[in-house]
Amino acid sequence: RMTLQLPHLCGRGLADLAFDAETHEWVFSFSGQCSLRVAAPWRMISESQIVAGCGDDGHWFGLEMPFDGRERDMRAIAGHVVSEASASEFGDLSVRFGSDSMLQVFNHSAGYEGWQLFGPGERIVVAQGGGGVLDSEKGEISFWRYG
Repeated sequence: RMTLQLPHLCGRGLADLAFDAETHEWVFSFSGQCSLRVAAPWRMISESQIVAGCGDDGHWFGLEMPFDGRERDMRAIAGHVVSEASASEFGDLSVRFGSDSMLQVFNHSAGYEGWQLFGPGERIVVAQGGGGVLDSEKGEISFWRYG
């Protein structure tokens, strides 16, 4: 299996997480002016359990208050920085925080881009619809193409 390592994310902390209602994307803002915009399904895992998923925010789940995915994710990775980041041959993304927590993004469309990673500087890495990853610094890394 082929993977594309994304070492430029290593050492960065997650500064903020927000849902952009206009674009219907989750925005993960990292230190050092890097941001990840995610349109595809994602989940944060920590200590061998799912902490939050992209569709959980605002649901009650029998709780006293609606589920706050941002708060849960930020708490799970508090004090940790990215220790490893990579994209699979299909554009699935894994971002590990420390040794115990991981953001997993499932690039699920044959046509739509699943996520875009911006920075540092002008660098852009994109999970293409149908698989494959485009990195503006390396040229196209096409692991798989639809059609």
